[in-house]
Amino acid sequence: MKTIFDKMEISKIVFETGDTDVFVNANIQQGKLSYETQLIVGFSDLNYLINKMQQKLNNDSDVSALFESEKMYNGNLLYTLDVDKKIHDSIILDLISFDHSIKQIRA
Repeated sequence: MKTIFDKMEISKIVFETGDTDVFVNANIQQGKLSYETQLIVGFSDLNYLINKMQQKLNNDSDVSALFESEKMYNGNLLYTLDVDKKIHDSIILDLISFDHSIKQIRA
């Protein structure tokens, strides 16, 4: 099943080496509905989102260089991109489409 979002404003991306899941905190807009959610995506999806973000930023910043890393207790690295702190303007991605269903956590 395909997942399509009209607009997505990413606020944070978090993932750990040795894991298969990437957590993306975002504000999603679907028509007139707008909601905060956490998406659970894979690394292919992360590459897709980074490429979309890079297109919006043009050459102003290298998105992949904005990730901070922290060594975990088990030796893995935790990578975090806090968009609000690293990129001072919001980045709204239009028409985000995934070829599969995406897990969402929202209240």
